[in-house]
Amino acid sequence: MKEKNNNIKNPNLWFYILSIGCIMVQLLAVSHQFNKFVDPLWFSHTAMADKAMLALNSFADALLLLTPLVLLPPKWRKWSWIVIWLVTLWCLAQFLYMPTYRDLMPLSSFFMTENMGDTLMTSIVGAIKPRILEVLMPPVLLYIIYRLWLKKPMEKVQQPAKRRLLLALLGIVAFVLIRLGVTAIHQSDNEEPTTFAQQFTNDYCVMWTRQGNYMNLNGAVPYVIYGGITSIFDTKTLSEEEKKQVEQFIELQPHYTDNGYATAQGKNVILLVVESLNAWAVNMQIDGRDVAPTLKQLCSDSTCLVSLAMKSQVKNGRSSDGIFMYNTGLLPLNTKVVANSYGDASYPTLCKALDKYDSFYACCDQPSLWNVKNMAKTYGYNSFYCRDEIDDAIKQNNYLLDKTLLEEVTQIIPTRKQPFIALVATAGMHHPFNEVMVPTTWVMNSGVYTKEVRCYLERVNAFDTALANFISQLKAQGIYDNTMIVIVSDHNEMVDDAPNGRASIDKDGDNCVMLIINSGQSGRIAGPIGQIDIYPTLLDLLGLNAQNWKGLGFSVLRNNITSVAIAPTISAGDNPLISHQQEAWRISDMIITSRWFDSK
Repeated sequence: MKEKNNNIKNPNLWFYILSIGCIMVQLLAVSHQFNKFVDPLWFSHTAMADKAMLALNSFADALLLLTPLVLLPPKWRKWSWIVIWLVTLWCLAQFLYMPTYRDLMPLSSFFMTENMGDTLMTSIVGAIKPRILEVLMPPVLLYIIYRLWLKKPMEKVQQPAKRRLLLALLGIVAFVLIRLGVTAIHQSDNEEPTTFAQQFTNDYCVMWTRQGNYMNLNGAVPYVIYGGITSIFDTKTLSEEEKKQVEQFIELQPHYTDNGYATAQGKNVILLVVESLNAWAVNMQIDGRDVAPTLKQLCSDSTCLVSLAMKSQVKNGRSSDGIFMYNTGLLPLNTKVVANSYGDASYPTLCKALDKYDSFYACCDQPSLWNVKNMAKTYGYNSFYCRDEIDDAIKQNNYLLDKTLLEEVTQIIPTRKQPFIALVATAGMHHPFNEVMVPTTWVMNSGVYTKEVRCYLERVNAFDTALANFISQLKAQGIYDNTMIVIVSDHNEMVDDAPNGRASIDKDGDNCVMLIINSGQSGRIAGPIGQIDIYPTLLDLLGLNAQNWKGLGFSVLRNNITSVAIAPTISAGDNPLISHQQEAWRISDMIITSRWFDSK
């Protein structure tokens, strides 16, 4: 073996070429998975030129990332493996993140160690699929080749420092030329004029729907650099022109002060934010039997205000983003999680508007997950109840989270002063949907659809049963009739583009539920509406229109809302408001990152 190793010519060049191939395969696998999550048929209808651009981006990234391999002298060259394994870990993190978030994991999220807990670990384990071999096998094979044939020859081959420096410079120059070339091509294809510098700036990137599109356009290395810069500079100082833009936009928002729709004024408020509740699940039947009979009955009740066409607008914060929108009337950030990066900022909130109300926040999460305990304080809730208080009860209830949480809330309510506002965030339908309930129910035993879909619907059924019991308890306590119950999804899940074995029910895949009970208003909102529209609607119902801040959405009671900006460049519906709704994303970003309300 030793003699064979000595006969290998140019071992450093071979290792360099193989390392470039390894990293390229990994980065292309990440791009492929992202694009497939966004569009399952992207590979078949994407032009070959666009696929070539992805390959060129990956090649350029590999050249730059392997610069240490070229620069290091032979005895230190083994440390170049640090780069290869860091790339592997980054790609692996993306593969585990994308099934839930359908986007790349922002750099800031890598440092959210406070989120590590049972919920997150369960999601990670559930996301482990055979496809992760696409990022694990290349470095493993490279390491085997390195150990068997290349390690010793590489250590013996001496290269002058000038030659190493020259090769490193060539690699960097090649990276720059490829990036400039690809960027120029993309820029020429862009319908809207942009400067060359805007290709890499936040002002440009915030207009993309997902962060993965930034990697598609600019490559992985620029994406990580961009993420790092935006993570470091948390607080943005607005220019005078930007301040004027924010003020003018807010001035364009409705400024009505009448309480003509205040039919719930003085009532208790229960804001029930339901994990992963899809609108299509409400009317779902299996063998003629309703999966969610309670929700279905309430949605068909002529006394309730209902929308089954509320579009999900959450970003990387997912559930925390939904709760943020419902409480503040602001949109989430595209590149960071508001709850973690701006959880200590000041915001006008629903709870603060109800300043004479008693208030509490109840959830199934650990207090550190998405900074939930601190966010409860930021929103203005007087008391906070979390997993710590109900953990024993969860175990006794065979880990039926929603049943346990809602039972706990019915025990808390009699101890609170009326009127009160309660924010209740469920977790029973959290991804992944691979753990069957024990014991299994009629939904799982039906055998229809895929196991994953049955698992999800089984959890919907469990929440629906818990909801029925919750309402019964409120009636028994004499609280129900004087309480407005707002049931809203935190975000959608199990969208139609997943190969889940069921016929298409919600072709858009992002329809969520808005159901308001005992508000004094009724009817079906055809929509589409956005999650951002709930805040001003609740202000309207509760007679809080004296508040100057009514959020960046529109009350569905006063406006014929038929459009929504799901993301900065993606809209649903048809309404002259669309351009205004899209602009709201940029304005909301400036309000949050500049901590606009801290000085108000």
